[in-house]
Amino acid sequence: MDSTKPLAGGVPMVNIDGARIRRIREEKGLTQLYVATVVGVTTDTISRWENRRYPNIKKENAVKLAEALETQVADIIDHGQPAAPVEEPPAQISEAVLKEEPALQPTAPEAPPVLEPDAPRTTAPPASHPPRPRPRIARQPVLRSALLLLAVAGLALFWWQNANDGENQVAALRTLPAHATPGVPFPVVIEVTTSASSPFSLILKETLPPDCMPAQGKPQFVFQESDPQVLKWIGKITGEHGVYSYLAKLRPDAKMASVRQFTGGVTVRSDDNPSIPVSGTDTLEASPFHWADSNSDGRIDDEELLSVYETYGGIEGLHFGKKQIEEIWAAKGYRWNPETRSYEILQ
Repeated sequence: MDSTKPLAGGVPMVNIDGARIRRIREEKGLTQLYVATVVGVTTDTISRWENRRYPNIKKENAVKLAEALETQVADIIDHGQPAAPVEEPPAQISEAVLKEEPALQPTAPEAPPVLEPDAPRTTAPPASHPPRPRPRIARQPVLRSALLLLAVAGLALFWWQNANDGENQVAALRTLPAHATPGVPFPVVIEVTTSASSPFSLILKETLPPDCMPAQGKPQFVFQESDPQVLKWIGKITGEHGVYSYLAKLRPDAKMASVRQFTGGVTVRSDDNPSIPVSGTDTLEASPFHWADSNSDGRIDDEELLSVYETYGGIEGLHFGKKQIEEIWAAKGYRWNPETRSYEILQ
């Protein structure tokens, strides 16, 4: 059965299996918010896809959906087989605990004890009268209720600890030069750190200023050409940190001394913490001084050169103008020529 068909107007459509999509998402521990962020839709749309309210979707959305689920497009297409039934949520804990114990057999109510008039306190009760029976206490239901309360309290404590741990689980820090010359590429590094012991996936988004253009990414980003422009990475953190870097440049006609603002955020698999802002340096000024010349004195000294190598030198494949920086460092200085739009090295 052909599960791909064109929509009116020539847009290719795909028949998807909502139950299989939901099963794959839950098996991989993905939230609807995470999948919706990757695909670029709302969580309501993901819910409608899984419940087969929208059985046909655009092919490009199906490709993004498969990437978010870390699977192939063929695994989420409806091939004409009946959809698997949707699993019901697990029963409440109270029912689960009660089902583990056999039901108590009802007992006949006991006759209330016959109370005799109280004798004078100085006189002992007649020997013919037996001691008054104590009322029976239904210990088993009380014990069961106590165990149930302990179980609920334990689950609540476990959830609270995990929720608090998740709040500080991920942090992102941006390193950005204080200034850059219009038309000259400058590097940006975002380091994501985590205290989590097991690998997990994330989405990093970086919003660029209006007159800033991206040039290169390590790892390669997905460029969303919009207003404002957005760079996107989807990856998996397997250790204590991950590094995402890119080159960008201000437009050649950018006004000197004007300041640009950078913003970003990290999305992880948590509905309680959908977006974690990127901290660190977030402003850059248009300047005639090279971005590696941090104190803007017209030369690059030893300390500035070492700072460049420590920050950007370990990123393999990031072409941030290393040769030119070394030439300026070896010379007496440099100056910016606005007519040729290049640096003149002073020997």
